[in-house]
Amino acid sequence: MEDLQTVHKKILDWLNEIVPTVKSDLSDDLTIETKLHRKDLVTNVDKKVQNFLVGKITEAYPTHLIVGEESQELTISDKREHVWVIDPIDGTTNFVKQKDHFCVLIAYYENDIGKLGYIFDVMNDDLYYAIENNGAFLNGEMIPAPEEISLQEGLISADVRHWYGKESFGRLAEESFDIRYFGCGGIDSIHVITGKFAAFATSQSGPWDLAAQLVFAKELGLEASRFDGGELHYLDHGDWVFANKGTYQDLLAILKDWNS
Repeated sequence: MEDLQTVHKKILDWLNEIVPTVKSDLSDDLTIETKLHRKDLVTNVDKKVQNFLVGKITEAYPTHLIVGEESQELTISDKREHVWVIDPIDGTTNFVKQKDHFCVLIAYYENDIGKLGYIFDVMNDDLYYAIENNGAFLNGEMIPAPEEISLQEGLISADVRHWYGKESFGRLAEESFDIRYFGCGGIDSIHVITGKFAAFATSQSGPWDLAAQLVFAKELGLEASRFDGGELHYLDHGDWVFANKGTYQDLLAILKDWNS
């Protein structure tokens, strides 16, 4: 296998090739389909980007496993020496309705260890990436570890659709400084990475929603776990929190009662 810097350069080339077409496709007629329900959308652009990335990965590394949100046939295996996790358009509803606040997510793992993570904020043309033992970067400039933020002073991003009416959501709104939510986990996570948000928490996710962020967490000293504080695996589904160290424990005290 090539060294990480060589793999990284290939990923940069792939993103620089496909991201401009995503922007241009916004002005074209989108083909929009639903998946599980009418608010669960997928477009021809999601599929186009995923097919492009799968093609590039397969061409360069034909033996590697790929886990992608928009391909049912790309399933998780017990053999995980080399695993890629991709979300071609994270925030598809935003892509369709706002033409903003969506991103491309890519992560690369070796033997279940996160090596590379990428979040491309398409409309701002900002590429965030993290490389194991080398730090995290924004457009090539190193990102400093965020200063610690307390829950009382921090903005918290929470998936309000699934929290509304819960006692724990009321506690979160009262005990944090305030609630924010972009509707795109990658964009919300960027705000945790840069210290603008104290935490991002969601009760529904898949591997493509969190695998890249786990690489950032390790490089920047951020916390990531299940709501109950349990260890988070990059191929997990369900609830998870991505948080500043100064917020994490107080936030978990609220999240443990999320189901009540």
